[in-house]
Amino acid sequence: MKVTFIDHSGYLVELEHSVLLFDYYRGEIPEIAGKKWYVFVSHFHQDHYNPVIFDLRRRGEDVTYILSKDVKKYRRRTLKEPYEIVSWNESYRIEDIFVDTFQSTDEGCAFLVHAEGLDIFHAGDLNWWHWIGEPESDNEAMKTGYIRQIAKLEHENIDLAFMLLDPRQEGAYAWGMNYFMEHTRAKMVFPMHMWGAYALCDAYLQTECGRKYKNRFQKISHEGETFVFSDID
Repeated sequence: MKVTFIDHSGYLVELEHSVLLFDYYRGEIPEIAGKKWYVFVSHFHQDHYNPVIFDLRRRGEDVTYILSKDVKKYRRRTLKEPYEIVSWNESYRIEDIFVDTFQSTDEGCAFLVHAEGLDIFHAGDLNWWHWIGEPESDNEAMKTGYIRQIAKLEHENIDLAFMLLDPRQEGAYAWGMNYFMEHTRAKMVFPMHMWGAYALCDAYLQTECGRKYKNRFQKISHEGETFVFSDID
């Protein structure tokens, strides 16, 4: 398995027979021929969806697009048939993969993808959003919604996960990451949604929780960085 961090929340996972591309926003998409592509869009926000993903077909790739239903609602004019529309809190079989969806605490959904014997989770904007200065009732609702969704993952054997570390949340930037680490059995977790603040990875690893989870947390340092795994224990 090869993992490429493209930019922001955009990750590409290359498996033996297929390629999974999540939440492409900007950056260079590697050229990988001879494999089936599945392209996921968790929601319509511009930092998670860029219609240039449909250009992959022009490169001759065999591509299936899997879009959260809000993308069709808000970005209909940019879409190019054919594509699959999914809702949250549902399960789907799409060609050779299985996909479970989870309701985001922001917009759209998160994905748990079962492909080639691996379980891969991409959170989209599902996060423990806590904003300084916002009404406590709003922050509490975000916490409750996040915990409710993560509870559905507690018994899943997740091989690879992509979770948020957002520096805009200041002291709360890692609350969602920490809760996910504590309450799931994810074997390897990559950070995302860092807005280029990659030093946040080292800062996180120096915290009490970060040190506790250092063997499950893969820090990133720049766009286009790649990681190869022969096995994830």
